[in-house]
Amino acid sequence: MDRMDKNNEIWFGVNGEQIPQRKSFLSEIKDGVTPITLWKYEEVGHNHEANNDMKKLELGGIFSNPKPVRLLLQTLLLSTKNNTNDLILDFFSGSATTAHAVMELNSRDSGNRKYICVQLPEETYNEEFPIICKVGEERIRRAGEKIIGSEVLTSPKNDGLFGGTEVPPPLDIGFKVLKLNSSNIKTWDSNFENLEQNLLDSVENIKEDRTSQDLLYEILLKYGLDLTLLMEELEINGKKVFIIGSGMLVVCLDDNIDIDTVEKIAQLKKQFVEDYGLDSMRVVFKDSSFKDAVVKTNALYILKQFEIDEVVSI
Repeated sequence: MDRMDKNNEIWFGVNGEQIPQRKSFLSEIKDGVTPITLWKYEEVGHNHEANNDMKKLELGGIFSNPKPVRLLLQTLLLSTKNNTNDLILDFFSGSATTAHAVMELNSRDSGNRKYICVQLPEETYNEEFPIICKVGEERIRRAGEKIIGSEVLTSPKNDGLFGGTEVPPPLDIGFKVLKLNSSNIKTWDSNFENLEQNLLDSVENIKEDRTSQDLLYEILLKYGLDLTLLMEELEINGKKVFIIGSGMLVVCLDDNIDIDTVEKIAQLKKQFVEDYGLDSMRVVFKDSSFKDAVVKTNALYILKQFEIDEVVSI
């Protein structure tokens, strides 16, 4: 350690307060040259600054060498300056620096950029955040709260891009976390040796470990609807009813639905037409939701009386 210090091989940070890092010198490069950048560290930050950003969110030491927020801010500013409603996609999200930068840039210029962050569930060997995705989720939560609180998370020198550290305008920091999985609906087993058991299993065709939310998002995907559409939740006769896209899709996945509940769901259409100018309304139930076949048949007639022709049971 003393020898490395004497040979100027250790870097302690700008203020000498960081964890010591070994310096890399051009003379040590055997093949080729080190990458260069047209952007100066003073303008876009570096990995050490990125680690400090994580420490300010009390997430330091979990993720190695995250990208600096200022680097992503510079990239986003160049690519979305003329369209502040852009959608930014990051297929290697890591610690969610992209999401962090999008929220911060929106807070600076009142933009409405959206982000999609994709990350494989790789292990971190950290008990609190066992996979990288969990680190990203928590970072988005904490960074959003910090930005709303108008605390500057980037270099105290500022980056010169935004004209100072003005208090950001009201900002939407909400986000959804989705994971890829198999269908929530059981597939038919054509093995006739187990026909009796297969028939019994098909009575309830939804997998046991799946929730209503899981099934709801699969319905949205199959209809080709945006997963970020406005979703509201109502309770009708003790049954949970999801309203998606201001009434364009109504979903009820509870059991033991009776005629009175169906009528009240159908009556929602009049309200949606008056409030949102709704043209058509789709209604989705589980196939096993109805008390019996008679209720199911009558439900279809009742919904048609309210000019709801697209009714699906899954």
